[in-house]
Amino acid sequence: MKQEKTILLMKIITNNHYRPVLCWHDLTTKEQDELKDSYDTVQESCFFRFKNYVYDLCDFLRVNDHLNGRGTDHDLYGWDGYKNESFFSSVLVKYDVSCEAVKVGLALS
Repeated sequence: MKQEKTILLMKIITNNHYRPVLCWHDLTTKEQDELKDSYDTVQESCFFRFKNYVYDLCDFLRVNDHLNGRGTDHDLYGWDGYKNESFFSSVLVKYDVSCEAVKVGLALS
């Protein structure tokens, strides 16, 4: 059986720095005020800061490492989650071993 190689369609940009995972009480008062009206139970969420914006990790979808049976042959292999920002871009996250920090990337197509 012939195996086809998938053409990579996304450019992934990251500086490979890990950002701390934050709890509600770690956010500034201004950040809390901006977020509190969007959620009923925002205090139970986990957050991180990236490019002057606070992201809620609950808004990210999990990446399946064996996406559609393709094994490791896909653009998001090695990332734990993504959040679509537009039709052409997504924010990616990769948890560290302790799950206390995330590496953040930007996927562009």
